[in-house]
Amino acid sequence: MAELARWANVSYPQAPGEVDWNNVSEELRALMPSDYREMIDTFGGGSFDRHIWIHSPRGRGEPYDLVSGAIEREMALELLWEAGEEVPAAIDRENDRLIAWASTGDGEYLYWLVPEKNDSQVRRRIAVQDYDGDWEFFDFSCTEFLLRWINGQLDTNLISSAFAEFEHSFIRY
Repeated sequence: MAELARWANVSYPQAPGEVDWNNVSEELRALMPSDYREMIDTFGGGSFDRHIWIHSPRGRGEPYDLVSGAIEREMALELLWEAGEEVPAAIDRENDRLIAWASTGDGEYLYWLVPEKNDSQVRRRIAVQDYDGDWEFFDFSCTEFLLRWINGQLDTNLISSAFAEFEHSFIRY
């Protein structure tokens, strides 16, 4: 977390308030990754370089609320796939869930690919979907994903790295 704080130019941890992680896990029917919980407990929700918006447990219906946003995206994906949009081969619709944890200013969504075995020891893959329905998959934790993006080391065609060229920042909402 210290490296992420350094790259985001956050000189000290924010004090966003306490999150009831048991309630969040209950509502989403999934355990939240430990690095995500630590990131939210340290920084709260906000944006990295004003481009990647981290969804955090807030009030239902508020912008960038983790729970309502994840449920909304899950329903939207089901509607798209039922209407015939191609499901990526890396996603097993019978056994995997996608939980949106971030989005970008360009309309991409970042998901955890959660296997049916919802175990905190299972490493979650990151799935990125752009507004055209293209997908990329990464075997990183969310904080490692963010660090690689900030450092210009993330091999992606979907998330713009142009923003990572400017002074790095984290802006809490």
